Amino acid sequence: MSVFFHHFKHLESLARRWLATLRASRLYVPAVGVMALGATASMSIPVTTLLIIAVLVDTRRWLWSWLAASLGSAIGGVFLVMGFYHLGWAQIYALFPDFAESASWQRVTQWVLDYGVVALAWIAALPLPQTPALVLCGVSKLPLTSVFFAMLLGKLVKYGVVAWLAAHFPRKFAEFRNAPTA
Repeated sequence: MSVFFHHFKHLESLARRWLATLRASRLYVPAVGVMALGATASMSIPVTTLLIIAVLVDTRRWLWSWLAASLGSAIGGVFLVMGFYHLGWAQIYALFPDFAESASWQRVTQWVLDYGVVALAWIAALPLPQTPALVLCGVSKLPLTSVFFAMLLGKLVKYGVVAWLAAHFPRKFAEFRNAPTA
């Protein structure tokens, strides 16, 4: 088992236990937001995974978990942009050596160059790597408020779909499975 996979499974398990502990607390939804912020800013675990865990731990609060994860991830994205702004290209290439060669990074970078924060909103809403877009936003010194709102809009769309599916799919699947056949 690779070190990354082991680390990911450990973080996933830790998140599940922490959320299960907070399930009855009023701190549950803020915890989802803080976890999303930390996951985005650290690039350690996909927020989609955290959101699915949060919704499955407490399905009744799927709407609030969706909103908290979207807000937390947008704020985490702004933190990343601020960090990339201060790093500069030399350190970014050292951290991400495949940056220049990766076709997906090149495509996402070109979209941000062509369309600015509008592209960032689309990228945040789609299952695309958002790091290259955030790198370019940071190095290009795009306004942080624009970055925040673009990220928030994209994450609301993406995580809204994910949260709704996580909250409703098990029940819908059971209904489908038990439906009479013609």
